[in-house]
Amino acid sequence: MIRAFRSFLVFALLSLFCLIFLRWSGLLKVQEVKIYPTRYVAVDKLTGRILGANILRLDLKPLCEAILRDPRVLHVVTRIDFFHLRVEIDVRERYALVPVGLISGEKFWVDRDGVILELAEEAHVVGAKAQGEGVGREVVEAALAWERLPRALRERYPVLDLSSGEAVAPGAPALLLGAICQVPEKLGILTTLWQEGLLEGYGFVDLRLRDLVILKRGGLGR
Repeated sequence: MIRAFRSFLVFALLSLFCLIFLRWSGLLKVQEVKIYPTRYVAVDKLTGRILGANILRLDLKPLCEAILRDPRVLHVVTRIDFFHLRVEIDVRERYALVPVGLISGEKFWVDRDGVILELAEEAHVVGAKAQGEGVGREVVEAALAWERLPRALRERYPVLDLSSGEAVAPGAPALLLGAICQVPEKLGILTTLWQEGLLEGYGFVDLRLRDLVILKRGGLGR
């Protein structure tokens, strides 16, 4: 019993010594850093200290925190391959969904949550107010609702202006849709009116009121 205990103790001490030696020696250095392709974040510029570092003393938390500070990043997955002395970094970024124009005149692609991702050449929903690193979810929903319009209506109303806090489309006829959050519902009503042929001959359509459609033959000032 005593011999077995001594053998176990010697084995444990040797194992501890080997672990300490490997942890602080230069034998187990990271030989490869594999970075999965990204669109927005230059991860390779943040990984300079990883290559050549001791893999047993590697702390990837500061790297992950630095990457996650970019609002275009959803999350980061890191893997350490001790057998191949390799570190893998997989950054999951947000997906560009629809372009919107800000009240400043700038146009950007945003994701489902309204986070600004990259510049856009054109946008059909404009006049949105910036909120932090993006725009409100209701702006995204308004832009998606415009995308779902029949082609003829998209050509008739190529722009929805949100700068006043309400959605206005200076098409023919001119169109008032009301609060931004109501745009998807109101555009559905507009589609029904168009399909029924009820827009022809009018210069102004007001859909701001609930359960009421106002059609005028003149323009906004008549």
